Amino acid sequence: MREGTILPADITAAIVEQVKGAFPGEAVYTDLVPRDFARPCNMVGLARIAMEPLACGLSGVELLYQYKITTFSTVDEVHHSHLPLLDLRAMAVMGAFAGGFLQVGGRAPKVTEIKADTSLYDCAEVSLALRLAYDRADFVGPEFHELMQDLEMQVCMKKEKG
Repeated sequence: MREGTILPADITAAIVEQVKGAFPGEAVYTDLVPRDFARPCNMVGLARIAMEPLACGLSGVELLYQYKITTFSTVDEVHHSHLPLLDLRAMAVMGAFAGGFLQVGGRAPKVTEIKADTSLYDCAEVSLALRLAYDRADFVGPEFHELMQDLEMQVCMKKEKG
């Protein structure tokens, strides 16, 4: 990838900052929480990356990022979470991304979906889907990129003649 390309770690860091803004003073972990972690807190993890290779024609691709943001509330003496509080925490996480985009460096991945699973008794999990377009040259060698441009031009010329 070329220098300056937005990487998954950059997006993760921006998500962590958004969650910290929604829960000032609380810890936000990435990927794993430590054993005996302090509550309340949150965890951000990249769950999946997918590519739509033709979403931007032959010159670009779109990457779809799926993140899981887990929010934990305090628990009582028998380790029960207060479920209505978990619902509110999930809504606060969702609200942190309600603007529809996330500022990452000089780019703004589009938020395409936010949904929460509040059926768990220990935490609530928010699924955050982001979409970002990239130049195809970030993923393939320059010789292949030139070949694809030539092919696109030939196809366009045939369409104009036919």
